[in-house]
Amino acid sequence: MKYFMTDVHGEYKGLELLLRYAEIDFTSDQLVFGGDSINRGRQSGKVIKRVKELTEAYPQNVVALIGNHEEMMRDYYQRGNVLWLSHGGKDTIRDLEKTFPNEKVRTEHIEWASNLPLVYEDDEFVYTHAGLNPFEPLDKQSRDIIWMSEFDFYSISKEDLMSLTQRRPVVHGHTPCERIYFDGSRLNCDMGSNTYMIEEERGLGLVNLTEMTYLVYRQYHTKIEKREIARF
Repeated sequence: MKYFMTDVHGEYKGLELLLRYAEIDFTSDQLVFGGDSINRGRQSGKVIKRVKELTEAYPQNVVALIGNHEEMMRDYYQRGNVLWLSHGGKDTIRDLEKTFPNEKVRTEHIEWASNLPLVYEDDEFVYTHAGLNPFEPLDKQSRDIIWMSEFDFYSISKEDLMSLTQRRPVVHGHTPCERIYFDGSRLNCDMGSNTYMIEEERGLGLVNLTEMTYLVYRQYHTKIEKREIARF
């Protein structure tokens, strides 16, 4: 099975519940994390720790990508850019200090999360946080793609996008949505964990790309639902 989870945003409880509910076999199944594991939620440190542990325990099957929130954290620690602090960074700093009281261990996790790849690809899909630039090769995409708006990404023609990916759909997140739709070339899997404007609809999704279904942990209702991906 191939799974995808993105925009966890500090939702450690939902992350663990979904992984257990899906009964993922990390020795054979593939799981890609699409970035933005941190900020907004209360347990960014635990999320980073768990994702890092999985990628190191199953390096052939578990992959983590960088999102714009990790990029803001990277810019804060490397260049002193304070933009991150106004997007949940202050709370994340406190949680990282709590989760990793040892400064060396804390720094290792921050550097790991700050240097994750932009893009991952397999034989069926291409994975990224927000979008892709059809005029740049997949292995030479600029860092601007992790900030790409849904409007800009979905303005790219299907033909141009599929030409770039060699006919493989792009699986991504970044822009919160209430339902997951597949237009034949793109699949937005950000269910709005700790971010969606309608609190009752906030969720964390675990997408089964093999079956084209997904589990969503609905935070307000503290329950898991299984849904089918809609196609159009």
